[in-house]
Amino acid sequence: MNDRRRERRPSLADGAGEWAAVGQVPRLVAQAPWLLRERRGRGEPVVVLPGRGVGDASTVALRGFLTALGYRCGGWGLGVNDGNVGAAVDRFTTVLEMIVERHGAPVALVGQSMGGTVAREVARARPDLVAQVITLGGPIFSPLSNRPLRVPMTVVYSRADRIVPYPRSLDRAPGSTNVEVTSPHMGMGIDPDVWRVVARQLRTGAEPGEPDGARG
Repeated sequence: MNDRRRERRPSLADGAGEWAAVGQVPRLVAQAPWLLRERRGRGEPVVVLPGRGVGDASTVALRGFLTALGYRCGGWGLGVNDGNVGAAVDRFTTVLEMIVERHGAPVALVGQSMGGTVAREVARARPDLVAQVITLGGPIFSPLSNRPLRVPMTVVYSRADRIVPYPRSLDRAPGSTNVEVTSPHMGMGIDPDVWRVVARQLRTGAEPGEPDGARG
């Protein structure tokens, strides 16, 4: 596969709007005691995939939170996500096979921005390796194959997203759950509301019929 996909290039106004992400930090600190009261995991494996142009360092805070809740959470281990979705799917599938073999169970994938796109396509190709997928502002492109998604899918999206316009994040497929938050794109990884959604979906799974925030 060699399929380089990119979000649209943000304008100066978009970039200014995304600075609101900085405001998530004090909210996160203030709400930390309540976040740590979310239902705990039972050692289930989770991998968090980074967005385009960044690597595992960008997901440290979210991974630390999920580890504190009792999940065996790690990064994708492939360096910077360069936006080449096809190549990333191939490389990460190999990594995921080893993780599943080590843990003896399918892995939940949490993908931020284009990391969510990679997670979706890996789940499409190898549903045997994936317990569920949660995307955070992840753009949905034409699939790399005609296989339907066969794992629970949660989409976290925001109308305040200036990088990936929210309609491009929504999943209209039956059984998918779309959850609206107010975070800008770059703040989703440190937004307490997003963390709650991730924690609750990891614990309960994305079941058809759950509240769907998608509108418009």
